[in-house]
Amino acid sequence: MGGKSKSSNATTTTNVSGQNAISGDNLGTAISGVNNSTINVTATDHGAIDKAFALGGELINQTGEIFDSAIGFAGQVNKDSMQFAGKALDNIASSNSENLQMLAGLSGSQSKQNTDNLNAIMDLAKFKQDGGASNNRQQQLLLLVVIVIVLGLITMMAVKKR
Repeated sequence: MGGKSKSSNATTTTNVSGQNAISGDNLGTAISGVNNSTINVTATDHGAIDKAFALGGELINQTGEIFDSAIGFAGQVNKDSMQFAGKALDNIASSNSENLQMLAGLSGSQSKQNTDNLNAIMDLAKFKQDGGASNNRQQQLLLLVVIVIVLGLITMMAVKKR
């Protein structure tokens, strides 16, 4: 009994080579040679860089506005300080002026008192020097004037009656 058999064998070889390429600005990647196909891969930042630049610009603008506000505030503080100092100096000057006026008044009052005291001392010295004779002389002269006036009036009345 015998049989027949037949066998065959076939081998197929597929060469696969992969290539990786980066083109230009590193945003695109091409992979080719995988079973006769080409795969294009594109990498993106979805606008992150542009937004970062925009944010940086806004931050610079905000910093400028903050700086301007700070300068304005400092300028106003400076003006307020100068006004405060000016008013304080005015108050001190006014107070000093009032004090000087009061001292001048006290000085004038003291001067008057000193003059009165000196006059009293001089009168006492005159009285002591002549034993009060000059004072008596003044009183006698005054009495003589009064007597002359009275006699003049009596004479006038007598002349009118005649």
